[in-house]
Amino acid sequence: MLALDVKTSARVLVVEHEPGAGPEMFRPWLASAGVDVDVCRPYAGGALPRSVGHDGLIVLGGSMGAHDDQKAPWLAEVRTMLADTTAQGLPVLGICLGAQLLAAACGGLVEPSPSGGELGLGRIDLNDEALADRLFAGLASPVEAVQAHEDDITRLPDGAVLLASSALCRVQAYRIGHRAWGVQFHPEASAAVLQAWADAEADAPPSRRRRLALAVADVRTAEDSLFRNWQDFAARFAAVVKGD
Repeated sequence: MLALDVKTSARVLVVEHEPGAGPEMFRPWLASAGVDVDVCRPYAGGALPRSVGHDGLIVLGGSMGAHDDQKAPWLAEVRTMLADTTAQGLPVLGICLGAQLLAAACGGLVEPSPSGGELGLGRIDLNDEALADRLFAGLASPVEAVQAHEDDITRLPDGAVLLASSALCRVQAYRIGHRAWGVQFHPEASAAVLQAWADAEADAPPSRRRRLALAVADVRTAEDSLFRNWQDFAARFAAVVKGD
């Protein structure tokens, strides 16, 4: 009988781009599924490894753009890491900016959103490809998620598979190969996270502050269903990391 290479526990490297934009709910969700998290914070002086010596890689969001190398000089290294890790077949998940970096690293295009972006609770429509996808299968379409972006992926890398779209953003989720995914939304975020992002914009114009307050209220109302859906999503990514 062939032995299956299934790990009882595993570790993922998480790249965090700025304070307040950490793994949040994904940390306990992955831990409960047998995957531990090591966070690298290059903005705080943490050195990015030359190669990912973990069982998987997650790249998180941030306020910078996918090519804002002057603002965040480590982004070039992250794009290289994403391209190399994807080519090696290691499990990868890019979230928001992370999804944009993954697309850019593999030949796609990221540009300012023509719609101005999305903020707060948003509806995502899953396509037929998502029904057979390892992470998205089991989710009922449409599904809600937290949105906070002003750039869009306007062209996917060659060979990438589109999985989900929204009314304002065509590329909400995609897959490259069999084990690399990008999601434009924030499956890891809670209402408390969104509130912290709103608090960081205390000097914003009143119209922006009202929009942020409504976004937080909407996410808080939907939090139970959000947590059910995206914890299952995190558990399915953990299964890929562990080789299930």
